[in-house]
Amino acid sequence: MLLSRKPVLLLALLTLLPASSAFALKIERLARFSPASGKSSYLEVAGGSAIVRFKAGVSTAAASVSLTALGFSVAADFPRFNFSVVKFPDGLGVSAGLAQLRALPQVESAAPDRVFKPKRVPGDPYVTRQYALAQVQAFGAWEYEVGASSKVTVAFIDTGIDAAHPELALKMVGTSRIFNIDTGGVSPNQPSTPACNHATRAAGVAAASSDNSAGVAGISWGARLLSLKVFDDSKCYPDCADEAGYLSCSTSETAIAAAVNYAIPLHNTADYGKLVINISLGSVGGCSDDAPYPLQTIANTAAGAGLLIFAASGNEGYGYADSPANCTGVYAVGATDYQDKLASFSNTDPLMINRGLTAPGVDIYTTDINGGYASATGTSFASPMAAGLAALIWSARPSYAAADVFDKMKRSADDLGPAGPDSDYGWGRINAMKALRLAMTGTTQFAGTSKAVAYPNPFKPKTQRLVTFTVPEAMTASGVEVKIYTTEGEQVKKLDGLAWDGRNEAGAAVASGVYIFRVKTDKDAATGRFALIK
Repeated sequence: MLLSRKPVLLLALLTLLPASSAFALKIERLARFSPASGKSSYLEVAGGSAIVRFKAGVSTAAASVSLTALGFSVAADFPRFNFSVVKFPDGLGVSAGLAQLRALPQVESAAPDRVFKPKRVPGDPYVTRQYALAQVQAFGAWEYEVGASSKVTVAFIDTGIDAAHPELALKMVGTSRIFNIDTGGVSPNQPSTPACNHATRAAGVAAASSDNSAGVAGISWGARLLSLKVFDDSKCYPDCADEAGYLSCSTSETAIAAAVNYAIPLHNTADYGKLVINISLGSVGGCSDDAPYPLQTIANTAAGAGLLIFAASGNEGYGYADSPANCTGVYAVGATDYQDKLASFSNTDPLMINRGLTAPGVDIYTTDINGGYASATGTSFASPMAAGLAALIWSARPSYAAADVFDKMKRSADDLGPAGPDSDYGWGRINAMKALRLAMTGTTQFAGTSKAVAYPNPFKPKTQRLVTFTVPEAMTASGVEVKIYTTEGEQVKKLDGLAWDGRNEAGAAVASGVYIFRVKTDKDAATGRFALIK
């Protein structure tokens, strides 16, 4: 079924986009035709190089002899993934270069080096700050685990984290790296610096410092961060875009391969602990349209080594996920909005039925470059929310294998679409509290499955900042509304989400006492009570 919609690549060069930096990615567009849709499109690829797999028994050194005679050269070799990056003679286009390489008797296959871009959408005014934490019931999850009990690291293969941000600085671990987008060569980037704001925003969603009386809270309080930058500093600009529409803020399959290759040996080591990889990047097309695209081999190798990989499903509103989210061994994450509905831009795909989830990805308030905060929208920011929850579960249960972590996430997710897993929501929108409950007790059943519950209870606004309210499973639906009352029945506050800061409609802190709350959805309503202590 998936193969029927994979486009066939026509090696016809449409246009060449020049780059001004010596290290900038030169982009060419190759025409594509999809037999399934009958429509033509294009694939953006890196100019001047290709991904090559040599035939069995042919060493890289032996192949280099024939390549050199034609003006080609091996720029990088990845034995772990069984492919090499071959650079073209100056001025040779991708179509012509591929044709020459495929004609060589030593070459098994040759394919263009695909281009990947950040999966964000232009920022919109945020509706409310960090509504997503209440939506996924993170406050209830933190009653079980905050992520500090064992070592888990979330590695961001992205635009580089701003390690100077006060909410991220203490979370950084190891030596941050930058990978050359032409050759995959690695060098230190310590402390890590951002090519643009994308990775800094994504990192804050997963693991911004929490319970520190400042800024925002990440899903996992204790997870560490590793920055693996695969973008050119000179081409992304602060907001990861330019007037040409992100064309220059791109990275290559080669750089992504190099970053994963670097990360694999770090898993389960004393310095990094369990390793979760987040890739909020994407390129259209299947994971292995035309061998030897390395992403499937990369995903297989990383998964076989025990790592967890989450990737953004993509923001085009297509009926298929971007790559690498569509690779076997990678968990795809789509985006929901503040009304708990699938975001209009979020890609869907039948693969979501087996290995997909959704998470809030609209107006996510998070860390920004230069020590700031911003609202961010896109599957780029849903993916790290899932990755952060995975880190939280792995911290609670360090004996789990990667598959066990995802199993707890999918079995505890709130089913928002048709009954059971579906192409839109996958297994559902993540629910952090239910996931931790399942990991810690073996069941998702808790008091809130039969009645509405407040966490924490008692609630101390000065130290706990927010109280969150559960929606009983039988009531899960859209149209959520929460109202707070005194025991005398006087309405104190009507909420837009599932969290309250202890202030009334006028913005004043309420008095200590017992309060009643009423949770209403399109299906039903439930009430509960909790104590507030100033």
